[in-house]
Amino acid sequence: MDPRELRRVFGLFATGVTVITAVGPGPEPVGVTANSVASVSLDPPLILWCLANRSSSLAAFELGAPFAIHILAEHQTEVALHFAKAGRSKFEVDDWWRTHPEPPTIDGALARIACRVSQRYAGGDHTIIVGAIEACSARDAAPLAFHASRFGRFVQAPASAKVEVWPDPRDVWM
Repeated sequence: MDPRELRRVFGLFATGVTVITAVGPGPEPVGVTANSVASVSLDPPLILWCLANRSSSLAAFELGAPFAIHILAEHQTEVALHFAKAGRSKFEVDDWWRTHPEPPTIDGALARIACRVSQRYAGGDHTIIVGAIEACSARDAAPLAFHASRFGRFVQAPASAKVEVWPDPRDVWM
């Protein structure tokens, strides 16, 4: 399997864009851009995402560690690019934060989901991180989208009706 071809094929799946923040050793704030985010369960509320095993931020996501997933709004391409870079100096840290470390908040994000790491699984060259959702908030704005290695925006189809994304499965399957 050619890894470049596989990466190109994976890139054809349009996704949203997130920045995930946490507190690493030191304490140091960490932030990474990720599009490998998926809802897992409503009851209990769980979400998952994947982080490269070679990431310097991996130590921040030990079992029980708090983290926050920020779904980016369409105007936040520069934010996504900033947190996609390798390295540790992604935040300006003041003395107050050093005595009150918590996962940083990304201003202007479409939504923020506060979590704790509940499970970690080996997934090839990545670690699959499952988060137990503790709180969430959202605002009305358009999301930032990613497709074929490019950022863009979501455009609703002209005849598209609103779809209930989370139907009660008992109504469908029983």
